[in-house]
Order: sequence, then structure tokens, then C-alpha cells
Amino acid sequence: MHYQRLPKGHFALTVVYLITGASIAASMVFSLLLFLSLEQGLLMKLMFGGLALVFEIGKFYIWYEMGERISRHDSMGAAKALCFYAVLAGLSIAGSVGGINAATNTLLEGDAAKVGEVQSYNDKIAGLEREIDINEQAAQAYIDMKRIANGMTDMLARNADLRQRQDELRRERDQVAVTSQSSLMGLMSSLAEGLGWPLSRVQFGIVAVLSMLLDFFAAFFIALLGDELRFRRNLKQRPSTASPNAIADEALGVPVRPDYYHELVNKLRAGDLRCAKGAVSRMLEKPMEEVEDIFHWLLQDDVVYRKPNRHFAVKV
Repeated sequence: MHYQRLPKGHFALTVVYLITGASIAASMVFSLLLFLSLEQGLLMKLMFGGLALVFEIGKFYIWYEMGERISRHDSMGAAKALCFYAVLAGLSIAGSVGGINAATNTLLEGDAAKVGEVQSYNDKIAGLEREIDINEQAAQAYIDMKRIANGMTDMLARNADLRQRQDELRRERDQVAVTSQSSLMGLMSSLAEGLGWPLSRVQFGIVAVLSMLLDFFAAFFIALLGDELRFRRNLKQRPSTASPNAIADEALGVPVRPDYYHELVNKLRAGDLRCAKGAVSRMLEKPMEEVEDIFHWLLQDDVVYRKPNRHFAVKV
């Protein structure tokens, strides 16, 4: 069965636009974090921030323009656009790495502060334990000197207070320890233990992967929107370029043939054009989706046939 492509519905386009906008916005924010950190003055911050936005918007438009040039079979123009995109994408990924790295460093600093707070509680508990040991040694001395009535009561009361203070400190420490580690810190610690890498290398690896995924994710959806826009543009142009005979055929329920169809058939039969999709696409300067329809019509009209090797040939 011949596949006929249809335009995407409103729901699909809405989802694609939302995802594309969110990914581009996230990439812009991380690039802004890097560029704004280059200067402290307000004027220079505005200039660097504007530069980051220009780079981000230009980068994604260049990706869209590269798709346009590929659809026009402009290989040299597409290669130039790809090189330019690679430069801007490198800057964007570096900005994303810097922005995400700053955010993870903030989380790590917060975790380190909480670890230090837990350690402070441990030190206080250990100090109280040493004082309790000293009091117990003093109590043993009172026992040896047979002065239990004079000194033991105060020692036992002091140790009871110290143990109660220890219990309070342990409860506070445990409360801090429950919320001390973020999810990201837990992930990086697990990866560091599993891979045997230092925590700093794992942090850089996660940040770099997230930055590249963000850029490539946005580029994919930009390409998807560009392809959909080109398809809709070609779809709108087809009825306007149809000949009167094609309109009559459409009224009779026959699929519409464009006005260049009969000229194409004559060239194929005369041997002036090679019977291949690539050759037809280059001659007509049409996308491969439209060439697929053309060959489907050629098969229906018995102009060409498909050989065992799946290639097409003109019927004699």
C-alpha cells in the first residue's frame, strides 16, 4: 500500500512547540549563566547576555536553514551551515556545562555544609562521652577512698544530665542526616563507587552528557518543525501548480498530477532522463516525499515498472 503523508494535527504540533520552546529556553538560561559570570558591571552584563541570546537564537535558526538547504540539494550551503552550527553549538554546550556545573556545585556545597553539621554533632557527642568517662573515673576514685556519700551523688547526677544531652544531640544529628544528601549527590556518589572514579570526574561526566543531550534534543525538534513547515508549504503549492487537466481528473476522482508530470513522462520515454528517484528529484528540484508520489503515479499509469532489484525502469 502506498504511504501518503498527512500534516501533523494540532495536538502533535502543540506538544512539539512546547518541547522545542522549553529546551531552547533551558539552553538559553544556562548560556546566560556562563556569559553573565564573565563581568560584574551592569552594562557588560547586558552586552554579554545579549550576545548569549544572539548565539542561541542564531544557532537554532542555522540548524533550520541547514534543513532548508538540504531540501534544495545545496550541499555546499548545507556544509557551511553545519560548520557554523558546530561552532555555536560548542559555545552553547560550554555555556550549559558551566551553568549546570554551577548548579551542581551549589548542591554539593549545601551537602558538604550539612555533612559538616553532622560532624559537629558527632564531635559534641564525643566530647560529652569523654566528660562522662572522666566522671566515672572520679567516681571510682571516690569508691576507692570510701567517700561514696560525699562525691558519688553529684557525679551520678552530672552523668545523667550528660547522657540526656547526648540523646538530644543524637536526635538533632539524625534529623539533619535524613535530609543531608540530595538526589543528585546520591546519584554521583553511587556512580563514583560503581565506576571507581573520583567524584569530580563523575560530576563533569554527568554535566557534559546533560548539556549535549539538551542541545541535541532542541536541534532534533527544530529539524522536525522545519520538515513539517516545508511539507505544509509544498502541500499548499500543489493545487496552485496543477494544470486544468489535473483539476478535471481530480473532479473525476483521479489523483492529481502536477503540470510537469506529462513533460516528465516524455523525458523518461525519450531516454533524456534516468529512471531513478534521485535523478527525478534533482531535475525537478523537489523533495523526496513528492518524488515518491510521482513514481507511484508512474506505476499506476504503466509508464514504469519495478525490476527484481527494486529499481525502476521505463516500459517500452
